[in-house]
Amino acid sequence: MKVFGVALPLLWATASIARPNGPSQAAFSAPRTWDSPPHPDATNHLVFNTVSSLLQRWQNTIYRNGHIIAAATIPAGTILYHGRTNESVPTVPEWLAFDFEHAYIFCRGPCYVISLMATRDLRLAYFDGSSAAKMQTGPMDTQDVVIRDKPVPGRKFDERTRIAKLCEWGKPFGVDGFVRMEFHFEVMLCDFTAGMEVVTLLNLVPLDWHDMSHPGPKRPPREGDPSPAPPRRRPNFPRPERPVGWKGSLPSARFRGIEALIAGSWHNQAPGETRVRIDYSGIVTFYNPSLTSLVEARRGLRRPLHRLAEISASDSARVHEELAEVFGRQSKGSGIDWGSVTHVVIERYSERLELLQYLLDPETYTNVTERAAEVRIQILTMLAPYITIDAVPATASSSNTSWATSIVHYCSTTQTSLIPDGILTPQERLIRDAVEGTLHEICRRLTLMWIDAFDIEATPERRKQEALGTWRFHVQELMEWLDWPVWAQCHPACGTDAICYVPSWPFFEEGDDPDDMTPRCVSRLRPGEPAEMQHLYQTSLSRDVGEVIG
Repeated sequence: MKVFGVALPLLWATASIARPNGPSQAAFSAPRTWDSPPHPDATNHLVFNTVSSLLQRWQNTIYRNGHIIAAATIPAGTILYHGRTNESVPTVPEWLAFDFEHAYIFCRGPCYVISLMATRDLRLAYFDGSSAAKMQTGPMDTQDVVIRDKPVPGRKFDERTRIAKLCEWGKPFGVDGFVRMEFHFEVMLCDFTAGMEVVTLLNLVPLDWHDMSHPGPKRPPREGDPSPAPPRRRPNFPRPERPVGWKGSLPSARFRGIEALIAGSWHNQAPGETRVRIDYSGIVTFYNPSLTSLVEARRGLRRPLHRLAEISASDSARVHEELAEVFGRQSKGSGIDWGSVTHVVIERYSERLELLQYLLDPETYTNVTERAAEVRIQILTMLAPYITIDAVPATASSSNTSWATSIVHYCSTTQTSLIPDGILTPQERLIRDAVEGTLHEICRRLTLMWIDAFDIEATPERRKQEALGTWRFHVQELMEWLDWPVWAQCHPACGTDAICYVPSWPFFEEGDDPDDMTPRCVSRLRPGEPAEMQHLYQTSLSRDVGEVIG
């Protein structure tokens, strides 16, 4: 992936760590000096990343395999949509969309879309990641732990059984449904008569599926594309009946698919899908370091490969106990909006770290003195709130860096230092530690750079050149460790007639590697024919579509 033209390893890449046995969990919190790096098995940055990404489509598309189950609500007054081929209101658990565009593509033949309003707050469980993607690589692992204790490799995706079992699990806790995400967020609602009222039930103009029987425009070939796959058998969709008096073309199913994807993209970044409210005091994360079987299972793996298939029976039981406590508790947590806390950190540092990366590119400046001075300004900008008047070395030649201790301390704890431990739930304490641990690494790296940059303006050019190389190493390693999806963008930005896209189940283009998350621009006006969407349509948008795709 390239950011500002600088070639970097994939942002989620981590060094392989070969150790036969992991350290005890106590080692994660052992006393350390301010300049000590994080423990290789520590999960602070992973907890931070997942908490900061909740209900944001872009982040949860890039990292499909979710690791959070969160208590959540949909507030009273929220309108949701359900598309179907008959005019009956569901009497069994069914799926709802947050936006009309998503519900509309579930019509084939006669087209009925029901809009419903929540008449009270709906109580939900939210699965992060692309938790509605019917793929065998892990997006549904968290649900499998809930209903089966652990994922079963190769199991077919029987969505009707899944929703029934989830609703059965949630009934004792008063859970109304579940929120998942594919190319958009959806609600799996257990009972359409509980807390919901029909607003409209409309027989709409049907979609024209006939254009899905024929090839759409092909995207231009890309460097490194695999050999063309054999052509798929195309279903022969009949033309729909036109309403009496209708003139011109019917709405195209192909274009409605891209519009549904665009509707999902409205919720790409923070604040994300605002019609769902996360209870941050009730977040159960599989990145909890106490789940030792998962610590061992993901050691040395890139984050896209993290999954729950190797969870032990004892760790699964521990998760079930925590879920029962979270969804069964009556009291609320501290009320702290941990999502906002994490977003503040990302907003403060993400663009500035990108700028540092740009400034440290040898091709940006040929003048070493000018480049070193510019970098010093940016480091000082980020650390200025925490540099007191006595945070300076005792002498110019001193190798003692203890003067920098206070900078790291204030930088890493200001967001959380006055929050009393006693008001936090165990889940919130884990998030608090994740915020502090993530900030500590940011502040540690910046402070190490500041020690060198402090008097860089008065040093010989050779030392400036050495410092620039060291700083480039620090910024690259820090950005890879943080791995913030906000850095995955289309460069240059897409035009008005296109959207920035990464593979989103089931919208995979012919020949795409579904794990290649390099952002690319996709036309809104000339959508192609994604291969897996063809299969989705071929099964009449059945909720058991995984029987075909999986």
